[in-house]
Amino acid sequence: MNRLLMTLTFSLFLLNLCLGQIPKEAFPLTNSLSDLWHNGETEKAIESSLELYRLYPPMFIERIHNTLAQQLQNDSELYGQKYLEQLRLKKNDEISNIISPIYLWSKSINAKNENDLKEILEELNSILKDSSNYKSETERYCLLILQELDKKNAIDAKNKEIILQKNINNLEAYPYIDKVMAGRQECEKRAWHRYLLAYSYNYLYTVKPNVVEYLKKASDYSPDLNDRQYEHAYFYDAALLTGNIRGFGFQTKYQKYLVENNRNSDALDLLSDIAFGTPSDDNIIALREFYEKLKYNSPYTDYWANYIHKKGKPVPKLKIQFEKEELDLTVKPNRWIYIDVWGTWCNPCRKELPELQSFFVENINKNNSKLMIYTFSFGSQNLSDFMAENKYTFPVSEIDKQTNDLFEVSGYPTKILISPDGNFIKIPFGVDWKAYIKNYTMM
Repeated sequence: MNRLLMTLTFSLFLLNLCLGQIPKEAFPLTNSLSDLWHNGETEKAIESSLELYRLYPPMFIERIHNTLAQQLQNDSELYGQKYLEQLRLKKNDEISNIISPIYLWSKSINAKNENDLKEILEELNSILKDSSNYKSETERYCLLILQELDKKNAIDAKNKEIILQKNINNLEAYPYIDKVMAGRQECEKRAWHRYLLAYSYNYLYTVKPNVVEYLKKASDYSPDLNDRQYEHAYFYDAALLTGNIRGFGFQTKYQKYLVENNRNSDALDLLSDIAFGTPSDDNIIALREFYEKLKYNSPYTDYWANYIHKKGKPVPKLKIQFEKEELDLTVKPNRWIYIDVWGTWCNPCRKELPELQSFFVENINKNNSKLMIYTFSFGSQNLSDFMAENKYTFPVSEIDKQTNDLFEVSGYPTKILISPDGNFIKIPFGVDWKAYIKNYTMM
């Protein structure tokens, strides 16, 4: 990625933090590091790093693993490696544990002779402990080091298999790898572990292509809908490992294998999951064509509506009062319902509301629309005046924290789709939400 993309994605990271928890002195320090590293100002970079770590460790950790890691890939002057070497000499055990894996990766990038590469392999075995290492991102750097050793023909298949299996064991030791837990931090950890686990299994499959179970596991652990809401947690991992910041999983690869081996029922299930996770026009068309090719008795529209419903959770049994009507969720709606949760205090929400207003007007002007549109406001000030001033006509109801929590709202805006049979799903942040609605509801 170029430096502009790096800056933009770091800005997104900052938006995800609770800014009130960060000492204001940390911001100039973290902003200075990129240029200091780029210009080879090692002593100043170390001084800023130590102070930043003292003030707010998460910001130091983010800069090391995301910003510096990118620089190391094109660091012809070895400024990044020299910085890491000098920082290790400061004898701060916590910092040394955090930077040891990325330092070893920097050495692997620049190593040329056989003895150096052999030492790196030995050291790699020693730093892989018995559980995942989230702060140091050891499992990420293990994979990156393997890539370097692979390119330089410095590791055989047996050793690759041993190290990858150890990496997998560490990642699978994370207790919520197959469960979704409440709370942003735990969801971010889950997303990170699952992406690296998927990548590790795919890498292992390239070593042992006769073991199809590895490819299946790579598909199974590819980012699911919950993980996609925390894409920033593995964005840089994917960028560093693959150079691809658009496709983050291995489901399509496994689905192709299933089709080639005439496992059509399994292939349909997986293609449905792919279309559900990324309901682009192309994915929806591919799913429909494949379903109809298999000549099932029930129509595709029934199959897809039922699939979406099963992916959801039962909607809270509430009655929500709006100015001109009541939304009764205690009974089966029999139509699709879209709910946008926003607040007047939320900049991203306010920016999006004109588009929501247009979407609302287009929907009510359609004959026999399958969709009902409502919005919930949370924590807004002067809501009636705000709606009038902006000439917004979509229905809005101010909700309390209990209702907010029942719909599992963790950020704003949150977009919720309720199936005709009464289950709800959340549309991920940062996607083309209108495309999701259109292709989920078959509008």
